[in-house]
Amino acid sequence: MNPAFAFLLVLLFVATPIAARGEFPVGGDQSHPFSDPVQRKFLPAQEAFQASAWRDDERLYVGFIIAEDYYLHRHRFALESRSLGVSFGELALPPGEPMVHASLGEIYVFHDQVVVSAPIEASDAAAEPMAITVTFQGCSDRGLCYPPEQIELDALYGSPPAAFDSPPRDTGDSEEGAP
Repeated sequence: MNPAFAFLLVLLFVATPIAARGEFPVGGDQSHPFSDPVQRKFLPAQEAFQASAWRDDERLYVGFIIAEDYYLHRHRFALESRSLGVSFGELALPPGEPMVHASLGEIYVFHDQVVVSAPIEASDAAAEPMAITVTFQGCSDRGLCYPPEQIELDALYGSPPAAFDSPPRDTGDSEEGAP
């Protein structure tokens, strides 16, 4: 088969579904990812998924407030310490809600809000803030999935923010324990 013809055939199969959904950018300033009218319908990741971190003597907690019509993937959470001498045990996650994702099949997700936690493994868990990096991935119910995001937070010693009534002390579930 002629390589140019094969390329055009592949392009046709890729472009047709995109054109049918109306996702081709049309005019406007293309320098900003949310300048396209289709993309403006979606929030930037940091607005769709607002994170907070806090800690006590034994556990680190990360809570997310999830915007309406958005969700976080349960299987995409990861936690890393940026504080010297501090590491974390196994990440504990609530079970989540099952859903069938168009490209991933059956997965578990979180809507509205979620709190994940991990035991603090440190030689000295003083009451100082802990610098952490949180990895997560989420989507909009309207079809946009964000690439995996990483954010840096400082986990302050003390009570959770008011948006999180009480963190789960022991979820009894871990990342490896559920699908």
